[in-house]
Amino acid sequence: MDRTDQSHFYADPVVYDILHAPGTADEARVVQTLARRSCGHARALTLLEPACGTGRYLRALAKNGHRGIGFDLSGAMIDDARERAERAGLLKRLTLFTADMTDFADAVPRGAGPADAAFNLINTIRHLHTDDAVRKHLAEVSRCLTPRGVYLVGLSVTDYDLEQPSEDVWVGARGPCRVTQTVNYVPPDRSAGGPGDRTETVLSHLHIRTPGGEEHRDSRYTLRTYTLGEWTRLIDTSAMRIERVADDAGEEIGPPTLGYALFVLRPR
Repeated sequence: MDRTDQSHFYADPVVYDILHAPGTADEARVVQTLARRSCGHARALTLLEPACGTGRYLRALAKNGHRGIGFDLSGAMIDDARERAERAGLLKRLTLFTADMTDFADAVPRGAGPADAAFNLINTIRHLHTDDAVRKHLAEVSRCLTPRGVYLVGLSVTDYDLEQPSEDVWVGARGPCRVTQTVNYVPPDRSAGGPGDRTETVLSHLHIRTPGGEEHRDSRYTLRTYTLGEWTRLIDTSAMRIERVADDAGEEIGPPTLGYALFVLRPR
């Protein structure tokens, strides 16, 4: 069966979790390291994840003794996150709810926060398509943090003169189910001018193989693009500031002009 609809990827928590599980524990350890370095203590942390999906990072962090707060726009993802946390015996350490990235602070249940750190990895923030939306999001995160809290944002910055179409292949398996995702990234058309010149198109093809057969799903969505200058200028007009930048292993680096980095943001 072929489908062309973004929702068929993001609305299927099982496939989503299988595909994204590899590497979760290592990425969660980097979050823990950077959060503790910024907070200045080694006690158990309370960690907030906007757009948490199935809660895979929060479960990994809960296994290390931390508490987690997570929300997602998709009720199906949050239901799945609760079920997985309950099966793992971790639900008491997690607070999970449905909310939008630009309006969530008032929805955090009483007693769950504030958070020692928040995190948003692998370009999830690029689903917000305007500067105003990002500024609203950062203001909401700031409201949820302790006075020493930070926000770890994983972002790929671009150089429009160098960026070319590219392709990634991701593979995940659980039991008899194997999922392969081929993703093609189409950079903005800078010749078009206007609003379209900040939009990267993402074309996803899923190949799902189970004992019952094979299925193919196609989806298409867009992400907002940022040069380092566009990103830093936006942050300069927000409720947060860039404190430092780290690579995906948590080592401090200079801000890149092309590629992925973790930006450690602190409320002003």
